[in-house]
Parts: sequence; structure tokens; C-alpha cells
Amino acid sequence: MAKLSKNRSLQWPLVAEFVFNVTDTMVNTAGVNTTLGAAAGTVFDAIGLPPGAVVIGGDVTVDVASNDASTATLAVGDSASATRYLAATSIKTAARTALTLTGFRGNGEDIRLTLANA
Repeated sequence: MAKLSKNRSLQWPLVAEFVFNVTDTMVNTAGVNTTLGAAAGTVFDAIGLPPGAVVIGGDVTVDVASNDASTATLAVGDSASATRYLAATSIKTAARTALTLTGFRGNGEDIRLTLANA
């Protein structure tokens, strides 16, 4: 039987923030420079995570609501699951929506945003 001892390999949480407006431009996952709000279903990698990372908190905060004619949603996930952290959520109202924390330990997948608008 192995003798266990306390673990001293603690580390501070890494923190990242990604602030954007739908009029900003970014290179999407297809490598095309595009305006975030220009086309429905645009997908962008927003935050690079190190291998082994576990998302322990986060939220989407809409300060200025979308004025699209019908739908405007944002999903937060990664390259393996587009909605791992947040299913498609309306951005037509100013609000804060907490991410869904799954305990998923990644292999370095980027945090990915999927914007769907009319």
C-alpha cells in the first residue's frame, strides 16, 4: 500500500477576459477576417487554454443589447463541443449569464464563440 502525502503543487487560477462588440473584426475559425455581426453562424476562437486546463468560472455579460431584427445568440464552447460552457443564449437583452461549469479537463482547446444572428 502506498503512503500518501499532501500535495504542494498548487497554482493560482489563470484569468482571461475577452471583450468585443459585434462591429469588431476578427479572424474566424476558417481563417477569414470578418465582422463578428456580419454573418449568421460565425465562429471565433477567443481564448487559448493550456493543456489540462479546467474552466472554473466565467460569464457572458451583454452591456449593449443586439438590435438584430430577429435572433441574436451567442454560444460558448471549444473545438470539440460548440456549447460546452454555454448553449446558444440571447444577446438581445442586456444581462449577465454564468457559464455552465462541467469540470472538463481539456487538451489545449481554445474557448470558442459561436455568434448566430439574423
